Amino acid sequence: MLREIGKKDEDILIEFIEENASKMQRTTLRYAIEKFDTNKRKHFLSIKKAI
Repeated sequence: MLREIGKKDEDILIEFIEENASKMQRTTLRYAIEKFDTNKRKHFLSIKKAI
């Protein structure tokens, strides 16, 4: 569902992920960011890894 929201409005998805990445399961996060460019994916995965 998150990935579909990102297709409509990537900014909303980014805002949601920034607020909730620490609480999301890694698999869910990966699906949500799979269409992002490499730098954005690395950024969000590093947030998850840091916590």
